[in-house]
Amino acid sequence: MKAPLKPRKATALASTGQVVITREVSDTVDAAPEMAQRVTFLVHRVSARLVMVGNRHFRAHDLNHYSARILVLLLEKEELRTGELVDLMVLPQSTISSQLLGLHKKRLIRRRRSRQDNRSVLVSLTEAGRELARDCDGLSLRVHDALLRDVSADDRATVFAFLRKIDEQLAELEKQDLYPFHPPEELQALTGVGDSPTPNQPQRVARPAAARSPARPKPVSPVRPKSVKE
Repeated sequence: MKAPLKPRKATALASTGQVVITREVSDTVDAAPEMAQRVTFLVHRVSARLVMVGNRHFRAHDLNHYSARILVLLLEKEELRTGELVDLMVLPQSTISSQLLGLHKKRLIRRRRSRQDNRSVLVSLTEAGRELARDCDGLSLRVHDALLRDVSADDRATVFAFLRKIDEQLAELEKQDLYPFHPPEELQALTGVGDSPTPNQPQRVARPAAARSPARPKPVSPVRPKSVKE
């Protein structure tokens, strides 16, 4: 294991020279890889390309890669709880609910309350949803086969073991505060937000009293003469 260097101090100066922020930043012996050489960025590129491949086929049905995968999971499992979809897809409850709402409006899924737990919602495919799910599954399998066509069995085992390990490690990292970000108020102090107007927001200057338009006089109602009794 590489021994970490002693923490170094990173100092940031405001353009005015009035604010100094000193932070402790840990480093390693080897220089940090550039963004393009990091595993996180490579995973991002792979995910982005999968989305583009899928969108060519999903667009006509107003689907996205989330809703397409939900359809395939329902095709495999026949019926799933909303919470189970949240766990399988590793997505927020709100995102899954939004995707299910869209699928329900297209009449691709059914939703019903569980008899054992009225708070739980069970989701299944309609006949139309089942047919579309088969198409999504066929596309997914074709991409899967194309990606692994020239990969040996040993390399496949290594790749899958690596990806599962990464998945497990990320699940642990979700629970940790990994890096001490600057508090927002420190960054505001550096940018001078709130101290002076931004270049695109000119400062408003009050006009002197003499330059202001004179107030219009209020109309005066005519006074009627009092009637004189004879």
